Amino acid sequence: PALVKAINQREAAYEREDAVRRPLDWRVAVPTSRDAAQVWSYATEEPAQGWAEVDFDDSGWPRGPGGFGTEGTPGSVVRTVWNTGDIWLRRAFELTDLECVMAAVEIHHDEDAEVFINGKPVLSVGGYTTSYAIQEATEALRAALKRGRNTLAVHCKQTTGGQYIDVGIRFAVEK
Repeated sequence: PALVKAINQREAAYEREDAVRRPLDWRVAVPTSRDAAQVWSYATEEPAQGWAEVDFDDSGWPRGPGGFGTEGTPGSVVRTVWNTGDIWLRRAFELTDLECVMAAVEIHHDEDAEVFINGKPVLSVGGYTTSYAIQEATEALRAALKRGRNTLAVHCKQTTGGQYIDVGIRFAVEK
């Protein structure tokens, strides 16, 4: 486990066609709530079909600051208690620049999570993490993101133990 953790925490690099390895600088495109609370709309009862779509009306959902979970979950920054079996999250954000070499979802999940951008699935992960992790999803994010207003939607399922969910997006550019 220590070796896998060390590998996952090393600096990412992009392999160019000319076989020159270039280090990347990961920049926050959509922040998580690790350092500063981000406000989400959320539901703990299964919402109507289409809940991840841009035009879904979540005006009746409560709003609260991320991350969502229970105290004591390793690596979590709980700002809104979530202690039910499932949670659905939605948040709008603006992007002016989509230029990047790689794109990734930054996520801390306990347990299974699905991430959507503008109604399109971009990441599905099982199990749990004990800290924030960068999950490369370049092609899915490029297909889903647009300049201007976007919608980030997340579903997280809990079965046992601690629970937590927080999500953001990072772009990598060459240093």
